[in-house]
Amino acid sequence: MTDTFHLPATDLPFGESLPVSLVELDTTAGSVLHLLYSYLNRVELGGLFALLNLYIIAIALTFLPLLVGALLSPFSLTVATPPLKLPFFYDWNVLFMFLVSFPCLVILSVTDQQVLTSSLKSIQFDRTITISEAEATLLAIRWHRYFRTINLTGQALGIVVGGVIAYINYLVYTPTSVGFWIAHDEHLVPVGFVYLYCIFLFWTLIPVYVFRNIAFSLLLRDIVAHAQLHMLPLHPDKSGGLRPVGHLGLRNQYLLTLLGFNVVLLVMISRHYLNVPDTLYSLMVAAVIGYLILGPLVFMAPLLPFRGGMLRNKNQLMGEVAQRLRMELDRLLAQLQSGPISKEDEELIERLRKIGAVIDELPVWPFDAGTLRKFLTAYIIPIVSSVGYPVIKAILNFAKIQLHF
Repeated sequence: MTDTFHLPATDLPFGESLPVSLVELDTTAGSVLHLLYSYLNRVELGGLFALLNLYIIAIALTFLPLLVGALLSPFSLTVATPPLKLPFFYDWNVLFMFLVSFPCLVILSVTDQQVLTSSLKSIQFDRTITISEAEATLLAIRWHRYFRTINLTGQALGIVVGGVIAYINYLVYTPTSVGFWIAHDEHLVPVGFVYLYCIFLFWTLIPVYVFRNIAFSLLLRDIVAHAQLHMLPLHPDKSGGLRPVGHLGLRNQYLLTLLGFNVVLLVMISRHYLNVPDTLYSLMVAAVIGYLILGPLVFMAPLLPFRGGMLRNKNQLMGEVAQRLRMELDRLLAQLQSGPISKEDEELIERLRKIGAVIDELPVWPFDAGTLRKFLTAYIIPIVSSVGYPVIKAILNFAKIQLHF
């Protein structure tokens, strides 16, 4: 799916720069998810209710089969009776994963092409970034080929990762001593097979999403390298006209926050209900460390190419003002011996100083304070929740209150 403008070459004088969003960037070649999404649009299931339809489809593929399987399971959905330690409706990790995290992963994955082109389209109206027609064509052709390889590789790797994670879940949760709702007498019950299928789907999409977002960062770097950046002082978005690009990083952080919640819930459920191997806790600790490191990275990665361009643009403007100011100072120093400095000369120096002050206030990141606050809020929520749970539990235990969920 491509959401771009098209401008006939005959409408532009030779060599004139095009707004970058006029590049027909198609990142969906070879992507099964985007092919299905384009089919939804063709059968009029997209448009205004596209996100709702995607959510319903994600639920229908995962949570509904899980719910039906749990209803038909020999175990109670709400009562822990030996050997069952964790009923289905008490497994907040699985409920959150397939009611929230997985649908959001699907939505963010299939709409990334649309958001990319929309962001580039937004910054073209003020001609904040422009690119020649020849470079635009080469970019479109080159990255169409790259993304076909990236999408196919990400999907192949996703299948491997999904299969490995599903197998690990099978090994960890089938022993009777664990007390998980997918197994009985060391064997999977029918809903257990559905659970492994859902885990496979979830983890198959993760590498696809990661690969595409790494490629987006490289694509944006390529665009900035071949385009001309024209930051706008005093632009209402307080980002030199580039705030729409900042939303690309924010989308990544929102998804990472949801995955962080899943890690927190997994730790809580495992410690409170289940008897899982210590190796699983080691993996959980690794996941927490990964979240702490990846949070800033996934937000900054799509923005770093524009930061470099913004710094170069700002330094260039400051250099031009500095050169002019140096010329004027040299001239005035030469005139000091012949007479006083005129009022016009003083006004010229003052104007150059004011211009320099305006340029100095130009931002060097394509986001404003509001976007940064949203990132920090999303980043710390899983951290606060992971710290808050043991604190609250300790207080309740100290007060001789048995905690039941």
